[in-house]
Amino acid sequence: MIWADAQGCRVVDADGREYLDLSGGFGVAALGHRNPQVLEAWREQRVVHALGDLAEAEVTVELRRRLPWPAKLGVTGEDAVEIALRTALIATGKPGILAFEGAYHGTGLLALAATSIDAFRLPFRTWLPGPVYRRRFGDDPGTLPARCGCVIVEPVQARGGAQVPSPDFLRVLRRRCTARGALLIVDAIYAGLGRTGELWPGAEYADVLVVGKALGHGLPISAALFCREQLEQVWELGQEDVYTHTHTGSPLASAAALVVLEEVPKLLERVQQAGERFELEGWHGKGLLRAREGDADEALRRGVIVVPAGPGGRLISATPPLTITDAELDEAFSLL
Repeated sequence: MIWADAQGCRVVDADGREYLDLSGGFGVAALGHRNPQVLEAWREQRVVHALGDLAEAEVTVELRRRLPWPAKLGVTGEDAVEIALRTALIATGKPGILAFEGAYHGTGLLALAATSIDAFRLPFRTWLPGPVYRRRFGDDPGTLPARCGCVIVEPVQARGGAQVPSPDFLRVLRRRCTARGALLIVDAIYAGLGRTGELWPGAEYADVLVVGKALGHGLPISAALFCREQLEQVWELGQEDVYTHTHTGSPLASAAALVVLEEVPKLLERVQQAGERFELEGWHGKGLLRAREGDADEALRRGVIVVPAGPGGRLISATPPLTITDAELDEAFSLL
C-alpha cells in the first residue's frame, strides 16, 4: 500500500481508495494527519535547521522551557531510550538492565537489548549489550540483581498487544529500584502524550520518562525527561556533548511539539470517552491504545488501517488520532 494523501483520520492510497486510519501512523498523528495548526507552525519557522547541541533555534529553546522537566532531546524514540539507558549506566556505574517479556523499546543495539521480540533480537544477539534480566510484565520482579543499573518498562505495552498492568505495578518497581539504587525508566513513547489518557504516564514513579512519536507530529523528535532532580547533571562530561546527532532539536519538529503540548491536554476527556467505545466493542487496552484478535490484512481489505501486534501478530492494534469522531468510530467498527 502506498499512501498518496492523508488528512484527519482518512488516508487515500495511490489507486484512489480511501481508508479509515486507526493506526495514526504508529500513534504519531495525535491531532490528525495534516493538522492545520502543525502545518502553520512549520510555515512560521524562520530557522529550519540549526547546529544541534552547539546552537539551538529559539523554538527549540522554547520547547525545553515548556517541557515539565529538564530534557535531553533525541531524534527517534529508540534514540531517547538509548539516552535513558546510558543515563543509568553513567549514574549508577552498573551495566545491567531489567526488562520485561513482550517489551518493545526500539531496534538500535542498546534498545534492542531491552526489547523482547526475538525476530528483531536474534539476528544481532552476539552484538547485544548486557547483562539483561528478563521478567514477566506486570509481576513483581523481586529483589533486583546486584549489577542491575536500571529497570525499563512501558506503562502500557503497545507492540506487545495493549497489555495494561495492575495499578500498583509501577509503584512496586519504584520500590525495587530505590532498594537497589537503580533507575526506573518509563518508556512512554507510545503510551504518553495523551494516548492512554495522560500526558506523562508513570512520571510520579520514574527517574527518566521517555517520550517520542506524537511529540513531533510527523517529524522526528524525542526526549528523555529527567524527573529526578539534578539527574541531567550526569551528562556534564566535558565541553562537548558525548551523545548527540546532526538533527537533534530540529526547529520544525520543535514547533510541532509546541502545538502538541498545547492541544493534546484539551483532548484527554475525549480520549477516555473514545476508549470506552473501543472497550464496548471488545478491544482491550487503555485510552486510545487498544488491541483485539484480528487480521490486519483483512481489515485493510475492508477499508480500515490497523497494525499487527502481540505474540505472532495475532492481534490488531488501534492507535487512532485523538481527534477521531464518534461517526468515524461507528464507521470503523461497522467495517471491521
